[in-house]
Amino acid sequence: MTKLPNIGKPAENALKTIGFTTIEQVSTLDKATLSKMHGVGPKAIKILEQTLADHNLTFQNRFDNDEIPNTEFAVICSLNCDNAPKRRMIRDYLIAAASGNQQLLETILSDAFRWIIPGKLPVEDREVFIDTILQKQKNLSTLEIQSILTHGKEGSAHGILTTKNGDKIYFSDIIQFKSNQKDAPIIEVTSFVIQ
Repeated sequence: MTKLPNIGKPAENALKTIGFTTIEQVSTLDKATLSKMHGVGPKAIKILEQTLADHNLTFQNRFDNDEIPNTEFAVICSLNCDNAPKRRMIRDYLIAAASGNQQLLETILSDAFRWIIPGKLPVEDREVFIDTILQKQKNLSTLEIQSILTHGKEGSAHGILTTKNGDKIYFSDIIQFKSNQKDAPIIEVTSFVIQ
């Protein structure tokens, strides 16, 4: 494993907050994602690109056939979801909730959506959920989705949100879809969060 080159403290810290300390780990990212990370600028990307080339590595290519919702923060996850529509829907839900994308949330969530956080009163309405999400927006650097699983009407995901000041929010969501159909909306999410 090859240590990161001298890319400056802000860029080095940004990569360390997501657990990246080697050039081999950086080779799993694409340039567009990397450039959205708070602290990683064009100079750092150029140095990383040269170091990758020196080690016969490259940045990943972004999948053009699997558009992800646009965000101001980096989204780190497996983006190739073509054969798993519900997996893609969960990924897009997580991105929309983290970015406050109201329009996308309205298309993914059922009108009768229910949000449960154990120990709190459930939110029983999609619009109330969206308003709550918009009020709790964080200034994010990265959304790292570590896994997404689906089966029938159920799914789950977990990952880490990292704010621009380095705070981490760990989450795990258990998701219920309205039906087994591949385009069924999400009807319920149970969220476990550690800040």
